[in-house]
Order: sequence, then C-alpha cells, then structure tokens
Amino acid sequence: MTVSSSAVLKRELRRELRARRREVTAEARRTASLRIAEKLLDSVDWPEIRSLHIYRSVPDWGEVDTEPIVRGVRERGPAIEIVSPDLSADQPIPARDFDLIVVPVLGFDEDNFRLGLGAGFYDRFLGAQPQATKIGVAYEWARVAAGLPHEPHDVPLDAIITEA
Repeated sequence: MTVSSSAVLKRELRRELRARRREVTAEARRTASLRIAEKLLDSVDWPEIRSLHIYRSVPDWGEVDTEPIVRGVRERGPAIEIVSPDLSADQPIPARDFDLIVVPVLGFDEDNFRLGLGAGFYDRFLGAQPQATKIGVAYEWARVAAGLPHEPHDVPLDAIITEA
C-alpha cells in the first residue's frame, strides 16, 4: 500500500501541532477557551438551533475547553438538545441530523479545512451532515499559513473560531 504525500504531510503536521498543544499552559488554555466560547456564543443565531453536537474536550490533550460553550448554550437555549460523543474513534456515526456541530481542530487553514487527530470520525460524520452548520474551535497559533493538504473526503467547515 502506498502512502500519499498528503497523508505523510498530515501525519507530520499532526505530530508538530500535538506537541505544541501539549505545551499550552492551563491558564493560557482557560483564557483562550473563554474567549472562543464568547465569540462562538455571540456568532450563532440560537433561536434557530434545536440540536447541537459538541465534542467533549480533554484537558490532558490541551484541547480548547468546550465546557464554557455548553454552559452558555444552556443559558441561551435551555430547550436545545446537546449531544457529546464519547472518545472512542470507532463509535458509530450518529444517525440523526444536527443543526450545529462544534468540531475540535488541531490545525486549520484559510479555506476552513481542518486537521483532526486522524481517526476519521469527523470526516465521516461531517460528510453525513450537509444540513448542519459546522464550526471548528482552535487556537490561533494552529493556523497553517501554507494551507493544509486535503483529500476528497475532507469537509471544509463553515467557520473556525479562535481566540484572536
């Protein structure tokens, strides 16, 4: 089996971005996460949202914390159904439709393509949710200026929100 140059580049970018994300201090993560939550909560038309799929952040991975987003959604729309997946890469793709999906982003580019952890869950999930608004949350430093390699199954997001 031949590994494409795109796959090799993605693997190398993942390694570099994971290492950088592990260096984010708890305080920097908290500050960035609160700013990202504020920006996301202000940018969505909440009366139009009935269902939200949002990942559960893992502090040890240095991910943007999604708990402030979940708290804010509950305040703005107590009737909004909030679904969070488990951490299993082989979990089934949800069969139901969502109005809004908040996606973890390891790296991203100007065209709103994202680099995830490489398990493919969000590639499959986002491809099955054409009706949903898809928003990624990421640290500003995770922007890949040269652009990300992308393949036919990669789905660009509608927006990527950072602390900047």
